[in-house]
Amino acid sequence: MKTVEATSNPKQRSLWVETWRRLKKDKLAIVGMIFILLLFCIAISTIVIDLVTHKSFYDAYVIKQNLRMRFKGPSKDHIFGLDEFGRDIFLRMLWATRYSLFMGTFAIAIATVIGGTLGAVAGYYGKATDNVIMRFMDILLAIPSMLLATAIVAALGTSLTNVLIAIAISYIPTFARTVRASVLTVKDQEFVEAARALGASDFRIIFKYIIPNSLAPLIVQATLGVAGAILSVAGLSFLGLGIQPPTPEWGSMLSNARSYIREGWHLTVIPGLGIMLTILSLNIMGDGLRDALDPRLKN
Repeated sequence: MKTVEATSNPKQRSLWVETWRRLKKDKLAIVGMIFILLLFCIAISTIVIDLVTHKSFYDAYVIKQNLRMRFKGPSKDHIFGLDEFGRDIFLRMLWATRYSLFMGTFAIAIATVIGGTLGAVAGYYGKATDNVIMRFMDILLAIPSMLLATAIVAALGTSLTNVLIAIAISYIPTFARTVRASVLTVKDQEFVEAARALGASDFRIIFKYIIPNSLAPLIVQATLGVAGAILSVAGLSFLGLGIQPPTPEWGSMLSNARSYIREGWHLTVIPGLGIMLTILSLNIMGDGLRDALDPRLKN
């Protein structure tokens, strides 16, 4: 009987169970989450198809040109129409999903690990360590993230790896400042003092006690950061510094189609809608997570 009461008591629920309970009440955030999960499923499916067919499907349907059918609008056979080279826009949008989504996610994952570690070290040790790390972060923050990423890619060269590195570096300061602020509020708590009194090393205290208790703002920032990173990937590709044709990517599709707006409205509208809906869904989901992880909300 006591076990049942403890389980049903909201105070006994874990952080993640309680967070999910609050998040489910935000219908808009759930819709955004479902849309993002659908995009991930599409991205994984395109990778599996390429592996199974050894890219024969990709060569035969995604990048194959049919110049006699160029600029054809949406129809029963091609629901998103055909582009300036007669390629199916629907299939290209599906294949472009993995580049935009995975590159944005991986870039933010790298920035979260590096920036989070730097922010935790700066906040925990303070003084000279804090000043050195955070002044360097301030220098990076003084440069707009898109401009910094553009400069890095222009210097290193256009490739998937360089785009990933450039976007990750441009977002490191944001995560460093976020984690540092959380660490400053956690490091003087009683459980940290108890661990220190028991002889726990600084490494153990930071990674076992402080960072896990600073995850809530980090998760929210990472979710919102992925939206910005996807926009950066599209922006770099639009400028010709990202993923190069004929590889499909939303930004490069927009860049190639801007000269043909009068010939086919769908060439620009559909990739633009794909970018807009993805970023909107991530922002909505991030707002929902922020509200769900807020300890002041007990509804």
